[in-house]
Amino acid sequence: MLGVAVITTFIILWYPFYHYRQESSEGVLDVFGPILSRIFPFSRGLFEGKVANVWCVFNLKPLSIRDRIPDDLQPLYALALTLFMTSPFCIKLFSIGRRESSLLLQLKALLWGSTGASLSFFLASFQVHEKSILLPLAPLSLLDAPMHLIQWFSVVCTWSL
Repeated sequence: MLGVAVITTFIILWYPFYHYRQESSEGVLDVFGPILSRIFPFSRGLFEGKVANVWCVFNLKPLSIRDRIPDDLQPLYALALTLFMTSPFCIKLFSIGRRESSLLLQLKALLWGSTGASLSFFLASFQVHEKSILLPLAPLSLLDAPMHLIQWFSVVCTWSL
């Protein structure tokens, strides 16, 4: 049922772009190509200078990775680093979900895992928007973590925006 819902939603959202295209001779790639290039802006490069993530740190001299990594490989490196950084959280969540019967502990682990995975995404993903720092803040604020940690992270998030 979930798959049917996802596919139906996808068709409903994308159908108007194809149905109301400029010319009937336009193909699927002609219609959806510009949309996909806006969703996945690979042509802009690995990062923008506004977001302080791992790629900005690695771009400092003497590394200057933006000049050393070919443009066509940058999305693959970003994907690999993002998967590498999120995999410990995913593996831990999977193991806790399989062995832990307490719903409260599962929820707490899910919040910590969501915080870590979204922070990993912010730090390593390709073309991250500066507002993405708020994604790890949302589950962290729901945890019973030390208040000074949440307050500090909130200030860092606000400052980085």
